[in-house]
Amino acid sequence: NCFRPERFDRSERPKQPPFTYVPFGGGPRNCIGATFAQIEAKAVLARILQSFDLKLVSQKVRPYMGATLEPRPGVIMRVARRRLSHG
Repeated sequence: NCFRPERFDRSERPKQPPFTYVPFGGGPRNCIGATFAQIEAKAVLARILQSFDLKLVSQKVRPYMGATLEPRPGVIMRVARRRLSHG
């Protein structure tokens, strides 16, 4: 459990094949709102992480690949509101 900023360096990642992530469709008729939806999801997630502390109740989460990647048997988390300090 350590912060490694190099994990986010996109130059080191291999290029992903074009249809490995398809929740918005693919090809010439893909969703025109995909970019907006992804930006909106990141903004909502950032706001949640600013306001709450999240902790996994169980460390036993297995990824399952269906139409999308999902955790099995699910993710149970303990959620606590953060005390925001202004200063």
